[in-house]
Amino acid sequence: MADQDILQQALEVEAFIASCQVDGAAGPTWSRVPGGGPSRHTLYHGSAGVVLFYLELHRATGEQHYLDTAISGGNEILASLDDGDVSVAIYSGLPGDLFVLNELAKASAQGKFRDAAAGLVRKMADQSQQLGSGIGWIEPIPFSDITGITGEREVLDLSIGAAGAGIGFLYAHRNALDPHALEWAIKTADRLIEMSVDGVGGPNWLMMADMPFPFDAPNFAHGAAGVAYFLADLHRATGERRYLDVAIAAAGYVEAHTVENAGGHLVCHTDQNPGLYYLGVCHGPPGTGRLMYLLHEITGDDHWLEWLHTNMRGLLATGAPESRSTGLWNNFGQCCGDAGIGDYALWLHRSTGNPAYLDVARRIAAVIIERSTVDGSRRWWEQAEHRSRPDFVESQTGYMQGAAGIGSFLLHLATNDEVDVAKIPLPDVPFTN
Repeated sequence: MADQDILQQALEVEAFIASCQVDGAAGPTWSRVPGGGPSRHTLYHGSAGVVLFYLELHRATGEQHYLDTAISGGNEILASLDDGDVSVAIYSGLPGDLFVLNELAKASAQGKFRDAAAGLVRKMADQSQQLGSGIGWIEPIPFSDITGITGEREVLDLSIGAAGAGIGFLYAHRNALDPHALEWAIKTADRLIEMSVDGVGGPNWLMMADMPFPFDAPNFAHGAAGVAYFLADLHRATGERRYLDVAIAAAGYVEAHTVENAGGHLVCHTDQNPGLYYLGVCHGPPGTGRLMYLLHEITGDDHWLEWLHTNMRGLLATGAPESRSTGLWNNFGQCCGDAGIGDYALWLHRSTGNPAYLDVARRIAAVIIERSTVDGSRRWWEQAEHRSRPDFVESQTGYMQGAAGIGSFLLHLATNDEVDVAKIPLPDVPFTN
């Protein structure tokens, strides 16, 4: 039976999100922050992520009206699809949208959502270019609003580039959305392999080709661990040893950037900032550990499992979640903060049976609830999306940086003792429920 106290807290999150609903032509969307206009339709900040949360609410409660809200939100996403180019970034572009639409199709048994997801798979392929021995994508330089650097580049990493697109193709292949999806994933990987750069311990990938500023990252979102995860996952789909070999070699690059920390270890954010250690999914143990878990699953080598356990010990040795280090600022979301760490702890508990991980998840939930704002029946969080701007706080509704993603973790914890948990894993997660 679901933990009713935690479930009630998740329902209070839903009440906050519902208060930010904005009616569209075909269904609802949700403003990114209270009082704002309609959101974009992305998994990261927008309505696709909120739809995913409503699907999980339906799984947790069985209440039809949550599924109805997800369907209505999906209808608005369908009405907003157009012929223009959309980024292939996994969370803020086509892969995230096709994932949510297909999961909505499964829950609703409405084929129009599956058809739309299949169309987005083809759109990803249509936007690619033949580059070298495979395919890639030329897109506007990311984070130009922060750096001021504009132009176009070939994007490579998991978070905003080709590796994330490749994971989208693998999801499409496993869900039979397009007969060419695996072929496109292979071509994506072949291009990525030839775009690797030599580093200490093994190969790495830059965030984009011809990087306009130095940024060598070993971790998940923008570096070696994320690209290696895609290559290892492609090995699972194809049986091709060469993809696994490159993934293992890239894990060597990650290991070479490991620093001991009070009986555990951590991996630095970038070569340019070797003393900074993020703790969230984007550049910390809950993201990088996904690669190590997948390598363990594929090879049976306990080295990778021990590595991720030691990495989590390094995270906890910082005093997290109760103490906030530089790499765990006032952010409680899925991407950079506590909710992503909590989900990872729950998956490790379910996969290994180690009760210490369940204790970590419960401690994280206690911190999250303590730091929330409650007004009547509504619960939300004021948090900083960016570490470099800790005083710029917002109360977001979305999945990766807001209430929907935090609520998703609470639903995961509330249903942890059930056979089928509420959590719907993203395509770049190796764990199964």
